[in-house]
Amino acid sequence: MEIYKKLKEFGKVKLNEPLFKHTSIKIGGVADFFIFVDSVSHLVDLLNFLRKEDINYIVLGGGTNTLLVGERFEGVVISTVNVRQIKFDENKVTADAGSSTAEIARMSIKNNLTGFEWGICVPGTIGGATCGNAGAMGYDMRDSVEKVEVYRDGEILELSYDECEFGYRDSIFKHNTDIILRVFLKLEVNKNKDLAKEAMNNITHRNKTQPQGFPSSGCVLKNVAIDKNIKIKDLPEQFLQRGIISTGWLIDQAGMKGESLGGAKVSETHCNFVINAGGATTDDIVDLIEKIKDKVYDKFGIKLEEEVRIIHL
Repeated sequence: MEIYKKLKEFGKVKLNEPLFKHTSIKIGGVADFFIFVDSVSHLVDLLNFLRKEDINYIVLGGGTNTLLVGERFEGVVISTVNVRQIKFDENKVTADAGSSTAEIARMSIKNNLTGFEWGICVPGTIGGATCGNAGAMGYDMRDSVEKVEVYRDGEILELSYDECEFGYRDSIFKHNTDIILRVFLKLEVNKNKDLAKEAMNNITHRNKTQPQGFPSSGCVLKNVAIDKNIKIKDLPEQFLQRGIISTGWLIDQAGMKGESLGGAKVSETHCNFVINAGGATTDDIVDLIEKIKDKVYDKFGIKLEEEVRIIHL
């Protein structure tokens, strides 16, 4: 209990916390310790303590594009959802890592700033969105990020846009151990757009094209860039124009729409969503994703890559 007492100095602590409570797909094991920190300074102090004591930890944002694999995490799971200060300075936005991406979009609209309206459709935190270069409506985080403040090996560093190494649903943060502390966005002053209407249209489109009423982790697999190795006849014109094939379409064409495995199911609304239809386990979800990948490869010769972040406890 000595660790428990020490952790309480940094935030609200729970023992033997079920992690399904903290993921959008409502699946997860149990954490020995789960802590809510409420500021960047408390987060940094906690990370320094855990590093000094050589205690295992995981940092979890909104848990929206994440699968936690395993029955128990013997260490500390840190939630950043209360680390959410947002500041505006003309067309610049500084957001703590746990800030809601959708809330930043709403506040940007209120401040008459454009360029982030699409963010209203993105669940979870700005830290998680930046890590995965999340996107919607043809935009993604790299269109707005100016720089990122991170915790790295006991130091606080600022990474430039180029140092973030953004790619399609990818960034340097998916390949190193940096912990995102703050994200700095650069937007544009709106001149003639009806931003509120545009945001509402985005929400309406999302609700029509994505499954509602069932837990999920969002899109589980990355869309596919068209290159010379792609040999699919009669591709829809919209894919040819964008140079990207919707993975949902590939999954549908492979005959996987509505496919179930245990409590996991391929959504009939959007085939790139694997939903928890009731009582799904992590194994159900992971095995169904593997089955999807196998079916698409068998039909099209395309190897799909995970978009969802898989964390082994």
